[in-house]
Amino acid sequence: MKPVTVLIPAYNEAPRIGDVLDVVCSYPQEKRVIVIDDGSADDTYKAAQRAGVEVIRHGKNLGKGAALQTGIDYVDDSSLWLFLDADLINLKHQHMDALLLPLEENPQVGMTIGMFKSGGKKNVDLAQRYFSILNGQRGLANFFVKSLPSLSWARFGVEIFLSRLAEKYNIPVIEPALQDITHYTKEEKYGFKLGFMYRLQMYKECLYALFNWQKHVPTHDKSIKNLSKDISHYE
Repeated sequence: MKPVTVLIPAYNEAPRIGDVLDVVCSYPQEKRVIVIDDGSADDTYKAAQRAGVEVIRHGKNLGKGAALQTGIDYVDDSSLWLFLDADLINLKHQHMDALLLPLEENPQVGMTIGMFKSGGKKNVDLAQRYFSILNGQRGLANFFVKSLPSLSWARFGVEIFLSRLAEKYNIPVIEPALQDITHYTKEEKYGFKLGFMYRLQMYKECLYALFNWQKHVPTHDKSIKNLSKDISHYE
């Protein structure tokens, strides 16, 4: 498999990120693992450092989209990209394979979106099934990443932005099933009251992205518009 860059945006994930990094760091492929600590108030930065990965830290919380953009800018170029959340439960190497192998096997595929299945939380599984546009576990081909406009504005709407760009410019997308994996809910992480407030904020950011994403595609940038024409040339 081609070398892969794994980007893991994290905000106040100190108790959880270590389990994810244990799996990612032992993945038997050539890789570069980068955690972007998005202004955490806890020990997320130290927890990631202990895993021996590269860590970038925002001075304040800028949102998931900005964290991913920071990682992309930091690396600049990679054969394959993998975006993973820092709060996954039961992540396995087979899940990473499921996200990356379609990109390896078919150079025309620009993105994979992982679909949780049988992860033990029915509400999470249903959300993944019916709102796949929000799913955060994604593999991306380098040609797609290099042609993206800035993600920095998008916050929790970044997945919507990525999906809408792929749809608009006819970038092939595959949605592999990720068996027996799930993630912590915001209520589990922060308690019901604060978690519910964070959830409402997430929905607000997602709705903004859903209805305003086209405003954030530069009209002068023709690179992504040419993807649908040039995609057959990528190997």
